[in-house]
Amino acid sequence: MTYEDVSSRATALRQVVKLIQDASEALISEWEAPSPGAIPASETSFAIPSRPAYDAQRIIIAALGSIEELVADPHRRLLDFAELYFEVRALHVAAEHNIAVLVARGGDDGVPVEDLAKATGLDESKLARILRSLATQHFFREVTPGRFANNRITRALVGDEKLQAQVKGSSLGYAASSALPEALRDPVRGPSQNAVDAAWTLAIGSDTPYLEWMTERVPLRRAAEKASPWAARAATKLIEASPDEELVQRADAQLFNLYLVGNSKSLGSAHLYDFPWKEAGNSLVVDVGGGVGSFDLQLARLYPDLRFVVQDLSTVTEQGLSLWKEEYPEAVESGRVQFMEHDFFTPNPVVGADIYWMRHVLHDWKDGDCARILSRVAEAMSADSRLLVADVTLVETLGDPYIQAAPKPLLANYGVHGHHGFSLDISMMSLMNGKERTAAEFRELFEQAGLQLVKVWECRSILGIFECRLARGEE
Repeated sequence: MTYEDVSSRATALRQVVKLIQDASEALISEWEAPSPGAIPASETSFAIPSRPAYDAQRIIIAALGSIEELVADPHRRLLDFAELYFEVRALHVAAEHNIAVLVARGGDDGVPVEDLAKATGLDESKLARILRSLATQHFFREVTPGRFANNRITRALVGDEKLQAQVKGSSLGYAASSALPEALRDPVRGPSQNAVDAAWTLAIGSDTPYLEWMTERVPLRRAAEKASPWAARAATKLIEASPDEELVQRADAQLFNLYLVGNSKSLGSAHLYDFPWKEAGNSLVVDVGGGVGSFDLQLARLYPDLRFVVQDLSTVTEQGLSLWKEEYPEAVESGRVQFMEHDFFTPNPVVGADIYWMRHVLHDWKDGDCARILSRVAEAMSADSRLLVADVTLVETLGDPYIQAAPKPLLANYGVHGHHGFSLDISMMSLMNGKERTAAEFRELFEQAGLQLVKVWECRSILGIFECRLARGEE
């Protein structure tokens, strides 16, 4: 439907309202009596609803977007969306100054804005305006005029350092996005897929790509400097380190590391349950680009027969070994987990493993590099090996043959419920010319590497799991 006439809009609105009614009852039933498929927060630190409840959630959230399209005045809708970045910045301000933690001290009664202003050093009247804007969007709650408390949403920030880092860390992408329009118009940067040509370097006035900037050690006096879109437009004086000055990690880099751990929990916890790991028995899982092995650590505790090899660069594997020795020493001592220095652009030294696992790896790289990474894994695989790729799965609004579509008249990809994946795609474009991909784009990469997509495992997350085997001609 195009919704150009009253009758088609009326029909669609009735259908959407009916979907909301039915999904709401299904969700309420889950709240009142959680089903066995629901995973409590006490088990993973991130609650995962049962599959029926998850489907109900995404129907309701997708329906909100459809209702806005059907009901809103077009002029108002366009202007509202065009100016959302001001409210995003308001959330960044509140997160940077730990407002959720501060107002939690007042409980349900909240805290007066004058007390918040004293604690943060911000102007009282401006802080009140920022918090009132957020409360209007259902972040925080204005208890009485000028007195604010947490609501169900912002209360989640209290005591959760990783979630705080996820919200604060999103401001890094904001800095890069400021230069995206200019970068897209540029005759060199526009068509380039190289990280050095991304909007990020233009925004901060540097030739250092995003990931290199994050790992760079700087003089102690520069550690607190923030990624900011003013840098490229202002005359800045580079602070050189004196011979005896300590070189340290940037504050933004430390925040970024916490951000990644938080993302692993919020986007990846479902992968522990939505793939049949138990059926894999004592399979050897090779985690390619596995970082410190945080996902494998969770798998190891849930599925005691699995064995692991975690591969990454030496600086990362050293951290991972220390982490496992502290949190799961018996797995290290028994040899159940091994850490291996490995560059995934080179041939994989572990040949014929049962499962090769890659999560959040490919979105950092352009298509040609991804094909090379996948090819190195395919070369090591046997006919019985499987490659599992867990990454953000973008679904076209018209749907995908491998993935079940949303009920009509909702967009086939559940619309705004999955908007975070598309937002991450623009973020990757802005930061490093990386990209999130659709299932069709993944299939093309797999084919280039001599792999065949066997199945897409739909998870209770925006990250799906692509199961691949060697193409028949490659076996």
